[in-house]
Amino acid sequence: MWRFQDEAKRAHLAALTAQMQALAAAMRTAVPGLLRLDLGDNRAAVPDAADLLLYSEFESWHALQGYEAHPLHMQLRGLIAPLRTERRVVDYET
Repeated sequence: MWRFQDEAKRAHLAALTAQMQALAAAMRTAVPGLLRLDLGDNRAAVPDAADLLLYSEFESWHALQGYEAHPLHMQLRGLIAPLRTERRVVDYET
């Protein structure tokens, strides 16, 4: 989950969200071991909500590690990192 800078929200978020969704779609078929990947904009009108969420499922921890180093994931990170003010990550096994 990420929160973005106010300026980024106003000026770039709509255009960047389209680019992020395109990268997410590409990752769904290109990343080995990726079972599910969803990228969603926040719809909650509360002040402590995150702006964007990426939810993913992998067939193994090894597949997750491969995803983290995958070029498409690195492109997504490159779009998000300069705009974010906060990031939350939770990796867990079910």
